[in-house]
Amino acid sequence: MITKASELLELFIKKETEKLAGFDMPHMPTLGSAYEEVTKQGIDQKFSIPKFLDLSVVSGFISVGGEMLPEQVDCMLVHGPGKEYGLTKQYIYEIENVLCIFEVKKTLGKKEYKDAIEHLSGIRKKFARNFEHRLIYEGYEPDISSARRHFAQITGKTAPERYGGIHSLPEGEGILFYCLVQESLAPVSIIHGYDGYKTEKGLRTAFIDILEEERLEDGSGVGIPSIPSLVTSGQYALIKANGVPFLTIRGKGEWVSVVSARHNIAKLILEIVWSKISSFFNINMPWGDGLHMDNVEPLLISKAVRAGDKVGWMYNTLEPKETHLAREDDVIWEPSPLTSAEVSAIQIMALRGGYLPMDDGMNEYLNRKYETSTEEVAESLISMRLFVKDGEYLRPINSVTHMVTNDDGSGYVCSERERFDLWCEENGIAPHYINLVLMD
Repeated sequence: MITKASELLELFIKKETEKLAGFDMPHMPTLGSAYEEVTKQGIDQKFSIPKFLDLSVVSGFISVGGEMLPEQVDCMLVHGPGKEYGLTKQYIYEIENVLCIFEVKKTLGKKEYKDAIEHLSGIRKKFARNFEHRLIYEGYEPDISSARRHFAQITGKTAPERYGGIHSLPEGEGILFYCLVQESLAPVSIIHGYDGYKTEKGLRTAFIDILEEERLEDGSGVGIPSIPSLVTSGQYALIKANGVPFLTIRGKGEWVSVVSARHNIAKLILEIVWSKISSFFNINMPWGDGLHMDNVEPLLISKAVRAGDKVGWMYNTLEPKETHLAREDDVIWEPSPLTSAEVSAIQIMALRGGYLPMDDGMNEYLNRKYETSTEEVAESLISMRLFVKDGEYLRPINSVTHMVTNDDGSGYVCSERERFDLWCEENGIAPHYINLVLMD
């Protein structure tokens, strides 16, 4: 279970950093290396990663398309054997075998933060160029399964079935889809600061300042791929909500690409790492975190736009005061509630092979029996991020969707069976599900 594993990781880090604090070490490179080693050994523990998958944690260099990049990596989670660089205990790994990249800082200040972003950005740009090369010259067909799901959740529309279908999308949606595909395939990147910012507001403001400075320096700014998957600074963190594993949408299709947190930092690290392991090997990790949800605060809303002859990302930032950011770690998961009209629509969807027709006949039926319309029902179901419009039909996003109904005709729906079972038990509801199984 991830909660227990994160507690063990937190204890390991606490114990090892306390040992370091007992030494008077004025030599900064040696001190920095010591903290890098704490991160390496913490992630390499058997409670952090499954050893049977031939995973290890090393320092060294990344090779992309046969080219060894000059940026040295403090710590990376890798699969299989690498090539040792002489007798240095530094290893070279092809990027296809790198799952996670860590930049480790004893104290994360703005300079260290900016340098780390630029370091990781260089690696991601090389990944993108190699991705394009493989598409054009090697007939590469990327796995877009998770990107398709995230695209549907953000936009409420179906994504192309194959990557080549990206050219049929409107420009902004095409950029979003391209970004989500890359986010799902590239190594996750973590800036792990043991100390630094003393408030959540301070960490958020530093990130906003870096975005603005980068925009002014070269005119292009920091794109979504260059934003790290996770940044920690003491007890605070910024998380890229790219679907690995967090995805945050606000209102009608507003993608909140970065959120902040102030609890369970070790758990956040493992959630990112475990999600990458899960997707890399196509396996289920032993999450078991019950009904608890991380209490995050939106920071950055992102949208792909064109400005003249340039196409890029437009950012809107949310900047509440620190007093507003103070909150408890008490968010509990629950399924999406359904009205009786929505329950009926899903039942009809199930009877018709997972597709609800949005035609005049369905509109007349919903209006006559529930005094609503197909448009209102569809808009509500799409807002749950569980259903998507597919041409003239409404269908589930996930391959399996679960629904329970109440005596009054209302109900609940979700795609997470384990949590649904727990929630039903907590609320005294018999988990007699209608299961929608969609075979694409």
